[in-house]
Amino acid sequence: MAKVTKIQAQKRKGRFNVYLDGEYAFPVAETTLIEFRLMKDVELTDAQVKEIQDRENVNKAYGDAINYLSYQLRTEKEIKDYLYKKEYHKDAVEVTLQRLHDLNYLDDESYAQSFINTQLNMSANGPKIIEQKLIQKGVPKDIIQNKLDEIDQDILLDNAIDFAVKQVRKQKRASFQQMLTKLRQSLYQKGFSNEIITETIKQLDLEPDEDEELDKLKTMINKVKHRYANQNKLVNYLMTKGYHYDEIKRVLDEEEN
Repeated sequence: MAKVTKIQAQKRKGRFNVYLDGEYAFPVAETTLIEFRLMKDVELTDAQVKEIQDRENVNKAYGDAINYLSYQLRTEKEIKDYLYKKEYHKDAVEVTLQRLHDLNYLDDESYAQSFINTQLNMSANGPKIIEQKLIQKGVPKDIIQNKLDEIDQDILLDNAIDFAVKQVRKQKRASFQQMLTKLRQSLYQKGFSNEIITETIKQLDLEPDEDEELDKLKTMINKVKHRYANQNKLVNYLMTKGYHYDEIKRVLDEEEN
């Protein structure tokens, strides 16, 4: 048996230091102090001391979790990783997670819905990118898939079109074909499906301007022709930039004449 010989308030509000048999033993929160009716001269068995320390560990883990949640919504995995990083024991982590679930502070389904809404409203990310982000945050795959299936396809299309318009502006110097290729790549990298990509490009109704394409080709030739002693290599390079063979040869022949 050990006797409580002193309970000293810490500078931190609601926290106390407990002394057993004249020596510092452990810190407790006010809630733990009340729950176990700790006061001077109370005698505790080793089992009771362990129970108090375990309870205090759980309460502290819970307090840290609540503080972590106060900044923004979190997934169960994020809370779990956070508590383990702070070196809480597995039992304390599991009890804390259960308590948070019971109080509806943890709900991966609600989190996924909120995250998807934010992504659709605040970013140009498509479903595949959103899915990757949710997987990284530990949301179960079945929840992710269910929530992604609920996304309004019109919203996705609008977001893809807005993003595509900005990308087209960035490709002013590229050939029409190269612009289309890069546009498709950009939309794919943002996580949009082939169906949305195809419909987006259709909605933009893009058409090449022949005079503009010719000017771009001539500008490109003047810029890079000094690199190629062999005309065939020059032609191949220009074709990789989206220009057609016949048009390239026509411009090169005109320059030679």
